[in-house]
Amino acid sequence: MTRILDVARMHTIAWVSQLAWPWAIMAISLGVNLLIFASIDEASPGKNTTGGLASIYIVCSIVAAASISQAFPFALGMSVTRRTFYLATVLVNVVQAVVYGVLLYLLNLIEGATGGFGIQLRFFRIPYVDVDNGLLQIAVYAVPFLFLNFVSVFVAVWYVRFGMNGLFGAGAALILVTGLLVALITWQGWFGDIWQWLSSQHQVSLLVGWPALIAAVAALGGMAAIRRANA
Repeated sequence: MTRILDVARMHTIAWVSQLAWPWAIMAISLGVNLLIFASIDEASPGKNTTGGLASIYIVCSIVAAASISQAFPFALGMSVTRRTFYLATVLVNVVQAVVYGVLLYLLNLIEGATGGFGIQLRFFRIPYVDVDNGLLQIAVYAVPFLFLNFVSVFVAVWYVRFGMNGLFGAGAALILVTGLLVALITWQGWFGDIWQWLSSQHQVSLLVGWPALIAAVAALGGMAAIRRANA
């Protein structure tokens, strides 16, 4: 465990990418949205919901993917085993998701207490994603970080393991399989049943359960792929 913690600190060396850029870009997104919605508040009452919060998730997923290409060769050069490096990467991403989930929840409370920053803006309190339970709200914010980061880490590990041809090959296979599935669903007229199944899912399942399951599968896939990866 000590070795994993030591390797995890390797990821924090690039703290500007890991910490500063995601929050800086989200702050810019918030500022821009405040300016825009303040200027159109009178013209569009009740329509102050924005998807600007997605910016921090996108940046974090990019950073997660970049951490593999930047830190993995260095780790191998320091005689760190692939297993230790990957477990340290998982630890960093899990801790990051929980901490960022708590911080976003605090910002959610501030937005609520200030009446949407004085203009009824819903930047953090997005309808459907905004829930009443505090712990569940933290999970709703944290799990998408796990989902996107581990999918990004898996893609990055796949690239390190199989190169550009392997990445494009996997992408082509994914497009082909997805296209065949869509064709099959269309042919059988299953879209209505699928929509009904999605509609019957509990809010917690859609926001936390299914994304967490996919994140776990991606994390395990990355673990399997990195075993034979070379820097």
